[in-house]
Amino acid sequence: MKRKYLIALIVLNLFMVAAAMTIDYRDFIETPVYLWIFVPICPLYPFLLAVNYILYLWRGKWLQWLLNFTAIGIISYSLMAFVFYPLYMYENGFGWYELGNIFWVLLYGSQICVIWPAVRRIHWSGYALILAYFLAKDFLDRFSITYSYQRYSLLSDWLQNTLFIAILILHIAVLLFIIKRDYAKKLRNTA
Repeated sequence: MKRKYLIALIVLNLFMVAAAMTIDYRDFIETPVYLWIFVPICPLYPFLLAVNYILYLWRGKWLQWLLNFTAIGIISYSLMAFVFYPLYMYENGFGWYELGNIFWVLLYGSQICVIWPAVRRIHWSGYALILAYFLAKDFLDRFSITYSYQRYSLLSDWLQNTLFIAILILHIAVLLFIIKRDYAKKLRNTA
């Protein structure tokens, strides 16, 4: 991977983190500190992409558990953007902010093309921890105050439940897809 290309992606992602935090900082102010790890989406994944790229430049190899976590997050939330924002706008009317957010998520989500070839199998305990994090986040986003749309009661009960089920399915399906992909690759290599 070319160094200049990765440096450009690091700069882009750090810019995205700073831009997202100008809006999402309120989520941290309004949420107890012990839940902060479950709050961010839009600033988190550009940040994790930048960290992955920096570690690769520094070490010459990827940190696989972090790369897997990042891949699962950016795939899931990119696909979820096509579920959440249209349904939200269906209920609440068209909004440029929401339309822009679809492209925002796709900007960091499209970087799966950069990291996907490097995603490798990790120990099952790593996948268990990743799944535990995403399940906890999904439940907290639906039934707690970690998700601003939930916290401000901007979603109908029907939409909250639909989105909760959709993101649960996406997180589990993407994790299983990555595990299956690695297992199938390993079988092909041993055959």
